[in-house]
Amino acid sequence: MQPRSRRALADGAERDAPLRLYVDSVRQKLERNAILGGARFGRGEVRADPLVSVSLRSDGSIDDVTIVRSSGRPDMDEAVRRFVHLNARYAAFPPNVAARFDVIEIRRVWAFAEGLKLLEELR
Repeated sequence: MQPRSRRALADGAERDAPLRLYVDSVRQKLERNAILGGARFGRGEVRADPLVSVSLRSDGSIDDVTIVRSSGRPDMDEAVRRFVHLNARYAAFPPNVAARFDVIEIRRVWAFAEGLKLLEELR
């Protein structure tokens, strides 16, 4: 019998403080590096803010990057994927998070206005 996958979906509804702190550190890294790296798309260039799922393994490596909802521009969607990979390696999970999860899927809306903002999806 295969062990059950220990995955967490961090879509903004999570109440777990250590998990939320880790997710916030990833968000801050991506937003900060988008500004420093000059990865900017003008507001008029974006048809829709893409919904992106970034799955990270406990060692901080990328498990998967999925565009859940497209921006409407294939070049932008591909740029988002490349950007996530360019910023790898992410921090390893803190011990109290790694003890419970092998993979964390961080799902956020990527808004391109004044730089990059990763926002929780409104339900």
